[in-house]
Amino acid sequence: MSIRRTSYLGWVVVSAFALASGCGGDDGADGKPGKNGADGAPGLPGEPGADGSVGEPGPAGEAGPPGPPRQGDLALEPAGIVGVVKDTADKPVVGATVYLVPSADIPTALLEPKDIAVEKTSAIDEPLEDPIAAKGASYPQAVTDPDGVYRVATVPPGSYFVTVVPAKTDDAHLPGGSMCRTASASAALVGKQWNIDLSTKPSAKAEYVGTSVCLSCHGMNHQKQTLHALGLKVMGQTGGLQDYSRFPEWTKPIDTKFSASGTMLFVYAYNGNATSPDWKVSETNPGTGVSFTMKLYSSAGKYYVDLTNVAGTAATKTYEARISYGGGLYKQRYMTKIGASWYIIPLQYNFEGLTAEATAPYSRWVWQHYNAQNWYDEAGKALKEPTKTKSFDNNCAGCHMTGFKLTGDATSGWTAHGVPDDKGEMDFDGDGKLEQLNMGCETCHGPGSEHWEWAGQGRAIVSPYLLTPEREVAICTQCHSRPLGVGGGATETPMNASGRMPVAGISRADFLANHVSKFDDGMWDTVKGDGKHSKKHHQQVTDFLRSGKYRNDTHLITCSSCHDSHGKTQQKHQLRGAEDNTATGEGFCMSCHGATFPAGATFTDRMRAHYKLYGVPDVAKPNTTCVQCHMPKTAKSGAGRVGLTAGGTTYYHGDISSHVFDVPKKAAIATKASDMMPIPYTDACAICHPMPQ
Repeated sequence: MSIRRTSYLGWVVVSAFALASGCGGDDGADGKPGKNGADGAPGLPGEPGADGSVGEPGPAGEAGPPGPPRQGDLALEPAGIVGVVKDTADKPVVGATVYLVPSADIPTALLEPKDIAVEKTSAIDEPLEDPIAAKGASYPQAVTDPDGVYRVATVPPGSYFVTVVPAKTDDAHLPGGSMCRTASASAALVGKQWNIDLSTKPSAKAEYVGTSVCLSCHGMNHQKQTLHALGLKVMGQTGGLQDYSRFPEWTKPIDTKFSASGTMLFVYAYNGNATSPDWKVSETNPGTGVSFTMKLYSSAGKYYVDLTNVAGTAATKTYEARISYGGGLYKQRYMTKIGASWYIIPLQYNFEGLTAEATAPYSRWVWQHYNAQNWYDEAGKALKEPTKTKSFDNNCAGCHMTGFKLTGDATSGWTAHGVPDDKGEMDFDGDGKLEQLNMGCETCHGPGSEHWEWAGQGRAIVSPYLLTPEREVAICTQCHSRPLGVGGGATETPMNASGRMPVAGISRADFLANHVSKFDDGMWDTVKGDGKHSKKHHQQVTDFLRSGKYRNDTHLITCSSCHDSHGKTQQKHQLRGAEDNTATGEGFCMSCHGATFPAGATFTDRMRAHYKLYGVPDVAKPNTTCVQCHMPKTAKSGAGRVGLTAGGTTYYHGDISSHVFDVPKKAAIATKASDMMPIPYTDACAICHPMPQ
């Protein structure tokens, strides 16, 4: 600015001089503006000013509304208990009744497993809900207020399961709560605040959205490695919701038996029994007695089975095997599509089957037929195709598909539908959309559309660990038991009259009343067995309902007490801990039962002391585990296994463990060898004891 000012003043002085001298010439042209001068250097920072004086305090604001009750916020009941019932969305549950169920009212603690009726009419079927229905009016109880607060003024001496039952008009919550699984002594309850968490539930309008939607928020990709997610596999492909890394042998029979050159199987030695028809299946040509053959092969990336009639007029039918069924543990089958439905080709591969066919019982061979009578008419010596009611859709799909629904009829054929999922395995029902073929998140947590709309927040979704134990077990019951269903062709799939599977969270009473026409438990008889334990596969809950773990007066365990459905532990059977009880000396079973094992320097020492308590001879071996005695393999899914060879006789046991958790005993020794059940003469006792002859 100073430079500009000097130039301007200079121009004024010159002009004034010219005028004063009388110069009359024309004005000269304006000169060009001068350039701006450079900015001056910045000045030094000033000294900080002094702090101002503190002002006078303002007036107190109005008190805000009270916050939610917390531990210690409620006035305690000196002779009773108090607390807040909130759901998984952290909202108070209003109008719910909190019951203190006396542990003495949980029946059957002393009953033998065979005396526990697993029937629709059982009065002791639900450990907590049956006693509440029968005697709840007499139990210590309280109803939650608008803030979810309950108060039980007096708790009589005793032991109680603290259980919450939502109001009859409450369609957003399920019975149970975070305190209903373990009995608590009154002395531990009285004078304290006990807050309870309760599960929400989806409404009847909720729809299935597919596992990929669930995983987009919750992660848990290890669920893709569980048997629940892997059972059905498109042959030659891996679905986006599947990870077979835990099971490297899964595709072994597909890779080796469905080769380009093929594998020929001979179906022969029909037993002539019309009610229980049977054939032998072998890769070795027996020379005579062959009814038909099955050739397995692959071509151009596809897999085929040729059925050729040998006993009758020569004819061959070719079927594309598109889906494998099983393969993680025991067996594998193969499926083809005929019309609108899927059917299991009459063939089963047993992973632990014996190749010594000349000496091994046929039930232990690598290959067995699967309902060959549906594909071959032995009397007429002719190939045929299964009737519509024999389809996989009608008989099996309900336990293998999330969001299952069955449509059709016995005349036109049945079609199974699963939840559409962009990462699903295949278009199973032919509607042009990929579907999730296997068990996903919503099988156990209920349909998730409303939960998704709420962006989670714990709303409108089932939390199985917060249900009454019987309701959590009912989730597993639908597939791990042997009932006869109502809908469809009334098969072992427990469909209701609308052709739908149970929704997570229903009561066992609802399950039995609306999804089951008969509870077929598939027990061993008293001739070959003991009448207490199951002999068939998917029987785990059938056994469990008879166990002291389902009903007792201290701790009501559920399937998830031992199994992790999310598959975090890397165990093939989805156990929460390793099956090897010797690993640390305090193994998986002893994490709860350690008190039953007296002190000892080693695991084996403790086992020997445990045996002595029950009068068992000191024959413990270093590798003895709890399950060898308490979970013998009474049931058979695939070929079963060799148990023991003694006195020139080979004894066998099944491949599925009993879930009664007792030590099976059998007085008679009439049956041995190839039979599964005569338990002291198979795995449970024979692992240590010589076999009686």
